[in-house]
Amino acid sequence: MANRISRITSFVEKRKLGFGVARLIMMSGVNVRSFGPNDPDPPDALRRLEQALPQLLTPQELKELLGLLSES
Repeated sequence: MANRISRITSFVEKRKLGFGVARLIMMSGVNVRSFGPNDPDPPDALRRLEQALPQLLTPQELKELLGLLSES
């Protein structure tokens, strides 16, 4: 099962390409590329990532992402 950070990174990359992932890294201070799909989610890193998402994604994209994350 994919961890949340990996799933968020994949979603952002599909929507915003590599530039969006780079912005997410800069805004959150979390090197999201270092997390594999089976790595545990560090709570602090996940919290910082979730705080940065509203600045990067549209409300519709956020809603879609939350739906995808709640499926697992």
